[in-house]
Amino acid sequence: MPRFSFTGPFFCLLFAATLSAADKKPTAAQVEFFEKKIRPVLVKQCYSCHSAKSKILRGGLRLDNRQAVARGGETGPALLPGKPAESLLLQALKYDGLEMPPSGKLSASVIADFETWIRQGAPDPRNEVIKSRPKKQIDYPKALKFWSFVPPKKHAPPKLADPSGVKNDIDRFVLARLEAAGLRAVGPADRSTLIRRATFGLTGLPPIPEDVAAFVADDQPGAFARVVDRLLDSEHYGERWARHWLDVARYAEDQAHTFKARRY
Repeated sequence: MPRFSFTGPFFCLLFAATLSAADKKPTAAQVEFFEKKIRPVLVKQCYSCHSAKSKILRGGLRLDNRQAVARGGETGPALLPGKPAESLLLQALKYDGLEMPPSGKLSASVIADFETWIRQGAPDPRNEVIKSRPKKQIDYPKALKFWSFVPPKKHAPPKLADPSGVKNDIDRFVLARLEAAGLRAVGPADRSTLIRRATFGLTGLPPIPEDVAAFVADDQPGAFARVVDRLLDSEHYGERWARHWLDVARYAEDQAHTFKARRY
C-alpha cells in the first residue's frame, strides 16, 4: 500500500485553518463541556502516550494542549473542527480502521461527547505554550563500542587437554567450552539421527522416510554435504528462517492498520 502524508502547501493551509478554528475563544458553556466531558477522558485514556510527559510520544501526536491538537501528529491534524466525520481522532475512538485507546473501545456516550465537541469546533481552553523537547545527544564514542560496530579480531584457537576430537578450529572453541564446564562431547550421531537433526534445524520439518533411507544408503564422499545443500535449496528453509526472523522483529501482516495508525 502506498504511503503518503500531509506535506507542503496543502498541509500548511490545513494546519492554519485548523488552528484558526480552534483559536476562537470558547464560551463558558463550551469550557464547562470540555472540562467535564473531554479533558478527563484525554487525561485518563490518552496522556500516557500523547502528552509532554509521555516517555515515548506515539505518532508524534500530543493531545494535552490546544495548539498541539491543532498541529496533529506525523501526518497532519488529529481533528478538523466542525467536521467530526473527517477527524482521525473520532475515527480512532470509533475503531473505524484506527483503534484508540488500544486498551478497549470507549463507551458510546463518551464517543458521542467527542463528536459533539468536534462539531462545535473543538473549543479548547488549554492555552499552555508548547515547549519543544530537547534533542537527545548521541554519545558517539560510547556508541562506537556497541558490538555491531566493533571490528572483528582474529582469536587464536584455544589449546585443549584432549584434542583427539578436533577436526577444525571451530571444534577447538566448542571443546574448550565443554572442558571448562567439565563436560565431554558425545560420540558422532548415526546417519538417521544426523539427517533428522539437519532437517529439523534447517526447515523445521522432519525428514521423509525416503530421504532418510537414501542418506543412510549413500556411502559416497560428501553425502552429508549434499543433504545440507538440498535443504538449503528447499523453499521450506526460506519459510522456516524467514518466519523465525520476522517473529524476532515482531512483524505483523497488518500493513493497513499500521498505515492508519501512523496517520493517527
